[in-house]
Amino acid sequence: MEQYNYKSADYLPLGYYPWPDLINPHVDQMGRDMDFWIDNDYTFLTEKQREKYKRMKLQYRTARMLPQASYEQVLPCNKFMLFYIVLDDQLEHASLEEIEYQRDRFTAILKGDNPGPDENGLYRHVALLRDEYLAFMPAEWMERFIEDFYRATRYGIEVETPYKAAARPPSLALFKAIREYSVLMYPYLCWTEILPGFVIPKHISEHSVFQRIKALMVRVVAWQNDFHSLPKELAKKTEVFNLIIVLQEEYTISLEEACIKALRIHNEDLAELLELYNEYREFGVYQEYVDKYVYNFGLMIQGINTFYLQDTVRYLPGGVGFVWPEKQFSEDASL
Repeated sequence: MEQYNYKSADYLPLGYYPWPDLINPHVDQMGRDMDFWIDNDYTFLTEKQREKYKRMKLQYRTARMLPQASYEQVLPCNKFMLFYIVLDDQLEHASLEEIEYQRDRFTAILKGDNPGPDENGLYRHVALLRDEYLAFMPAEWMERFIEDFYRATRYGIEVETPYKAAARPPSLALFKAIREYSVLMYPYLCWTEILPGFVIPKHISEHSVFQRIKALMVRVVAWQNDFHSLPKELAKKTEVFNLIIVLQEEYTISLEEACIKALRIHNEDLAELLELYNEYREFGVYQEYVDKYVYNFGLMIQGINTFYLQDTVRYLPGGVGFVWPEKQFSEDASL
């Protein structure tokens, strides 16, 4: 199977997951907001890069992940969506030292530090979304969000960087362990607690079954992303962090055979997630919280799949819709 006749929809079509496919009614205003931020706050990007980010329509991803949130609730999430995507893209060729610096700087701002006068809109937006989250979510939630952001960068982006630099995929077993973090999904899982306004208590969030459910959620999103981003990644030989590419390398099989194996892994993780959730109902008075958490995740994964298939040009074949870095991240001191 060659790249030109590969279609992710053949594997993960619309409505694939057992949850509703919804969209936030504020999506149009969210789009206007995002275009304004790109034009006025993300001026450290080139004009060509800014236009590409507009065409990605990332507001649809936020709107489909949080279809029932109010505009006040979705505003910082939409800011975070743009920030996190741009940060990940622009760190594509960064050194480990640069990634570590950015991780620590953004973590410090999320914890209360203020951006300096020479720091650009990326840093200012992190301070804004921090304050906007704290207007309606408790400090306990913010602490977990910050920790998830830190860990995703520390144990995801940083750990995968040497493999991408060497254009050498790790073994399948090691890839799965790293990919759970490098897909950068853990901070987004915090969004599942925004709509009902609850925070999963620490003794529940640290429960072994709940931890496994969260890991499976992130893994399913990672495998979903790998299907939809494959046409973009096949264009860049250094982009080896994709389940399908790793399977091809591990088993010396065709792309089509690797896709079949990848779908089996995706479906097995999804089935385990649902089996654990349906069988273990021992969270006592917090069972309703866990039910809402899983349901809101279901809305997210269904919505992300629809975003990939209907809304964005980010993953077009050949990488033409992607914003590849035009310079090293550290070349601009304000970045």
